[in-house]
Amino acid sequence: MNEFQRAEYEHHARYFRNLPGVRAGYQGHEVMLHPDEVRANFNPLHADAIRDFFRYSDHEGAQEIGWHTRSNHGASSQACCVNFLFPMARDPALLSRWVDHVMDIEGAEVQPIDRRCGKDWHLTFEWFPAVDYLNEANSKGARTRGANSTSVDAALRYVHDGKSNLLLVEWKYTESYGSKRTSSHERGDETRERRYANLWRRPHGPVRIDAPVRLSDFFLDPWYQLLRQQMLAYHCEVDPLADFDRVTVLHVSPSGNTGLKEAKGKLREKTGKSKVFEAFVDLLEPAFRDRFRAIDTETAFAFPAFAESCNSHAWLQSRYPSLIP
Repeated sequence: MNEFQRAEYEHHARYFRNLPGVRAGYQGHEVMLHPDEVRANFNPLHADAIRDFFRYSDHEGAQEIGWHTRSNHGASSQACCVNFLFPMARDPALLSRWVDHVMDIEGAEVQPIDRRCGKDWHLTFEWFPAVDYLNEANSKGARTRGANSTSVDAALRYVHDGKSNLLLVEWKYTESYGSKRTSSHERGDETRERRYANLWRRPHGPVRIDAPVRLSDFFLDPWYQLLRQQMLAYHCEVDPLADFDRVTVLHVSPSGNTGLKEAKGKLREKTGKSKVFEAFVDLLEPAFRDRFRAIDTETAFAFPAFAESCNSHAWLQSRYPSLIP
């Protein structure tokens, strides 16, 4: 455990201890809530709406959204993402200003992207497109939203300068990754090769044709996730039926989590770069390098409108003080 992880775990353990009537200490870890107490892990102003949003499904195709395995963990990145973004999901004015801020543009206008609980939402979670671009459906042709297929933590669509944009948000918090793969992970390599062999490199994918790498070089996180999400963005953009002029992956992570940003494995050696995001962008086709954007969490929410207009700003400062300037 690195210093950033240790400090965040200790902070959330203290936070849970100070919540009256809440049972933490699940499986001997103070930073984990008992599963039936998971509501306490979420923004109290929106906890019930969050629960309903994820549980919702209907006969017209809206799926229940799966929670990650450790959604009861105080330092869960999924919980963190939902806590920050859910308050803007039905506030198109604030969300549009957030898009302007993180994308360094002016005049973005967010559009509805999901319909759940009988309402239109301008931001959604655990999103994937209707088309199975990455060959990930099971034997029945089905995919599960939030599990066992490539999705993004959050997604929104917006119009800017008359162009239709899709923004895919990947959210990290205390994650860190090793430099070696486990034998259990290697057992899935045949499936990975079968799914992605014709999709990852130009002309049918985002990685430049002359990059001195093999698909298997990416089979180590976070490289593997970065590649799959960039392939997803690429195929959403080039599909004329998808109706997107531009699709961008926005990677949000804390500045203090330096271990996450360190390049490891074969691709560190092959790119000669020590920072994973810089190395990844260098591997992309030049025309698509601006379709990946990394931003520190602190920077992503350091704009006056968020402090002034978000009804959860004070709670977020107390729950995630390292992420709110």
